[in-house]
Amino acid sequence: MPLQPVNQGQAPSGHRLGQPHEQIPHHHHASHRPRDPRPPVPIDRDNYHRVQPGPPVPQPRRLTVELILEKHGGRVAVVCRQGYDEAVAAVCRSIPGASYDGNAYPRRWTVPESAVTDVSRALKSARDVTVEVIAPVPMVLRALANMTPLERAVERAYARVPESLRTRMFPFQIEGVKYGLSRGGRVLIGDQMGLGKTVQALALISCYREEWPCLILVPTSLRDAWHEALRRWLDVRPGLIASVGSGAEAHKINAATFAIVPYSLVGKMQGKLAARNFQVVVCDESHFIKDAKAQRTKAVVPLLKAARRAICLTGTPALSRPVELYSQVEALRPNVFTKFTEFAQRYCSGSRFGWQGCENPDELYAIISRLVMVRRLKRDVLTQLPPKRREQVYIALDKKTEAYREMKAVQEQLQRLRDHAKDNGLLLGAGGDGKMNVEEKRLMNAYYVASAKAKATSVQDYLETLLDGSGAGDKFLFFAHHKELLDAASTVLRKRKTQFIRIDGTTPTTERGGLVQQFQTVDAIKVAVLSIKAAGMGLTLTAASTVVFGELSWTPGDIVQAEDRAHRIGQASSVLVQFLHAKNSVDDVMWGSVQNKLENLGQVLDGHMGDHLEIHDDQTHRAKYRPPAGPDRSPGGGPLRTQTNFPNLFGANGLAQRTQGTLDRFVARSGSQDTGSAELKRGGGREREGNEDAGKRPRL
Repeated sequence: MPLQPVNQGQAPSGHRLGQPHEQIPHHHHASHRPRDPRPPVPIDRDNYHRVQPGPPVPQPRRLTVELILEKHGGRVAVVCRQGYDEAVAAVCRSIPGASYDGNAYPRRWTVPESAVTDVSRALKSARDVTVEVIAPVPMVLRALANMTPLERAVERAYARVPESLRTRMFPFQIEGVKYGLSRGGRVLIGDQMGLGKTVQALALISCYREEWPCLILVPTSLRDAWHEALRRWLDVRPGLIASVGSGAEAHKINAATFAIVPYSLVGKMQGKLAARNFQVVVCDESHFIKDAKAQRTKAVVPLLKAARRAICLTGTPALSRPVELYSQVEALRPNVFTKFTEFAQRYCSGSRFGWQGCENPDELYAIISRLVMVRRLKRDVLTQLPPKRREQVYIALDKKTEAYREMKAVQEQLQRLRDHAKDNGLLLGAGGDGKMNVEEKRLMNAYYVASAKAKATSVQDYLETLLDGSGAGDKFLFFAHHKELLDAASTVLRKRKTQFIRIDGTTPTTERGGLVQQFQTVDAIKVAVLSIKAAGMGLTLTAASTVVFGELSWTPGDIVQAEDRAHRIGQASSVLVQFLHAKNSVDDVMWGSVQNKLENLGQVLDGHMGDHLEIHDDQTHRAKYRPPAGPDRSPGGGPLRTQTNFPNLFGANGLAQRTQGTLDRFVARSGSQDTGSAELKRGGGREREGNEDAGKRPRL
């Protein structure tokens, strides 16, 4: 069969255009394209390069500059995220007082804090560069606007302090008073315990006499101390001081120049206190108002805000979490700290479990230290106060006692609860990052009580060892929380016919001053048996240079305050603090909890980490005591020893490492409370010396 010619424009057979009716349109063929009617443009080949587009127009450089409040010195850092840039440098050079720090990381310029607005405006208008300025948050800007101290009024106001008081204050105390004056009498004196906050407050009070009457809010146990301090330091006549002890005595404040009111009565007397219109208010131990939701805080904060002068005193402005600073700083500077959420989001790393963490601590320290708080550590005044040493002393538990078996039973319940939570992917508050549930709180509280009972005989043995090794003039303090340990210490002291005093939750406030005075002045009284909670504040017991803790407290501030009953102004020797630690007891849990909370607290209050419970490393001795074998003794009991490391209760990743929450709220509801009595023991008998004014010396 002869081949058939293919028509022009016809696709081969099998192609989608292979059908006769699907031929390519005629005008699509190259030879049939329509011609452009316009004449062609000739190309000037000699000037070809001139008609080509030039290089792209340069765009302004883009920089990001952050303004950061420096921790010290009243300076603001200017940090360019792209590194050193001459445009940023030119702007900073134009600001008076600017300086460059090439050694810092990252490298930065710094300008006076008063120039933060000027430098921000200048950076935004810089030539040939586009600058995105990340300015401080509004709360920081408000703080900067209120940081202008009243320097010119300081010396004139300070001259009003009585000469008898001026000549007896230490230099650092004078600086604290002048700081308070430069802040208009609205100040938080946060010196560590024993550095004389009461004296500084009295000096400040004396500078504002024309604004009296004055309200002094105190814990119940410190009413007498403040009464005596007013008489001693300001020479106030007793008739001008109203020390309110109950609601029935509320009328006393009407005619008083100084009203001393315990926190426990502020809520009941709120209307009377507001009507009195106190313009000078002192809030001693102001961490009592750390909980913004508490009724006590809601009653106290309005009084501080309404007063023209407000003076807060505390050695631990935040006992467990920096968020607990808010109620105090808000009361002192309500125009700066206007919203709790703004403060918490900036400085407290929050979660669905609450505001438990710490964020931007350097900035927070810079604000509160420049705006409202003066805080000195003992190491800052070391020439006037001797150092304090801490050490852990491990003691062996008697495993044959019923108390030990009860403790182990509770421990096993806690272990089962933790294993169950782990198997189900849950986190417990004591071992993980979660929040304690009701059952875990109950068991942990039971574990705390059971551990105290199990430690009783071992603590008694250690106290006997300590007494045997003490010199003729040595005294020491013994602290515990539970009645079982306080009773155990008292029993062994009576057995040895050692004279001692005891102050716990049942000791009348009126008797505490006399007991303290006896301990301070009577050489034969060797020991003070004290409740951590009841005797941890306001008492001066510097006759002792050794402090022994039979157990810990969930709140680190309680421990520090209790230590400082001996480590105060007037202490002539170095203070040794010993923590009796029983392995495989609640001590393993509590030690980690206290370490973590003090570490976070130290970063904010002191400007750096390191205020945790350090252990004295230079151990040159080891205790040689071993419990003797007997009916209630374990023949295989380990020796008493001093160490610096300890295992966890539940292994390497157990409770002691990650504890963040505080248990003091439910521990305070424990069924085992301090129920002893105040007593002066002499060979097992009871004697009380009736010097009513003894021991009422003010806290220096």
